[in-house]
Amino acid sequence: MIAARAALIAALLVASTTAQAQQSDASDVAAPLRPAVMAYRQGNVASAEQALRSLRTPSADADAWLGAILIERGATAEGLRLIQRAADAGSSEGQHRLGLIYARGDAGQPRNDARAAELFTKAAEQGHRRAQTNLGLLYLRGQGVPRDLVQARAWLEKAASDNDPYAMYALGRAMDDSAPPVAADPTRAADLFRRAAEKGHPLAALRYGLALSEGAGVKKDLPASHRWLVQAQENGVPEAALALGDIAVRMPMQRDKAANDKALKVAIAWYETAANGGVPSAQFKLANAYLGGVGVPRDPAQAQLWYNRAAQQGLAEAQQALGVMLVSGASGVTDPAEGYKWLLLAERSGRPDASAAREKLADKVPDRDRRRAEGLAQAFKPTSELPRDDGQPRLMAPRR
Repeated sequence: MIAARAALIAALLVASTTAQAQQSDASDVAAPLRPAVMAYRQGNVASAEQALRSLRTPSADADAWLGAILIERGATAEGLRLIQRAADAGSSEGQHRLGLIYARGDAGQPRNDARAAELFTKAAEQGHRRAQTNLGLLYLRGQGVPRDLVQARAWLEKAASDNDPYAMYALGRAMDDSAPPVAADPTRAADLFRRAAEKGHPLAALRYGLALSEGAGVKKDLPASHRWLVQAQENGVPEAALALGDIAVRMPMQRDKAANDKALKVAIAWYETAANGGVPSAQFKLANAYLGGVGVPRDPAQAQLWYNRAAQQGLAEAQQALGVMLVSGASGVTDPAEGYKWLLLAERSGRPDASAAREKLADKVPDRDRRRAEGLAQAFKPTSELPRDDGQPRLMAPRR
């Protein structure tokens, strides 16, 4: 359901970053640190550093904040030393920030998920909201700790208790998931996505829009779904355009041919938007449209271009289609070795009909090209076009 499409978006680790942080008044930190933290969150790193260095009574939390600032401006060794000192002194801010460093492999440190989970736990047990969110996400993904949906929900419930949009979104993800004996709760998930979206969380807007389009945990409402998905797309979530295209395609056929043609063109336009944004499923669907001349003029070369972009990202169905095109020369370009490579990759990805497609075309590929294709397939590594951002997504202003 929702998870199939939103799996394109990785669960995000939440940092107490600069202008993206929601507590712009710095009410979540001790009074002496507030001017510095406010400056940091507003993007004024130089003023924040100056304010922290001029504190009359430095604290472990101040060390943690100063360390983060120093790492951000390139003084990695000193910054890491301060954060480590803060964590060793029991600062939840220091523990959380050190956990983020290990979770991401930042500041020259090797990634260590188990160490990150240990540090997040220490900070979370002291009530650090961001650490509670991140610990819940680690349990949800089984990263550094055994996957445990009960623990994930428990920590995310704590984090979301003050209506933080990032925590509510993460809790919604956990509620939308299931792992025996824990069942999914789509009604609670949809409500959490709605509340986070109303506070400006763009990925929550995507999830809530999808829930409304499918009637998952909430009454089906296509006009409302469209509004939320457009809002998400306008705020940097290209997967929302894919969903809008799918909704347009699924609209019931009408007797009016012009109306049907218009709906198809709308769908193609949304797929193109999502495809240009790097969404592999949209690239595949746009390629299919060009190959069949559906909603656009037939153009096998354009189809091959879009299949190639999706295939490079690891989409098995695009790899198979591209392989067939290159071996058969359907677009006017023949490359048996490259085509056979894509067919091998599609087969190894578990496509049910990939083996049959490869075997059907095998006699068109010389032995030399097959051997070359084997090496190319072995060396292939998918490259995502979608940005991976481990920080908080920018909050958007809800549309009224």
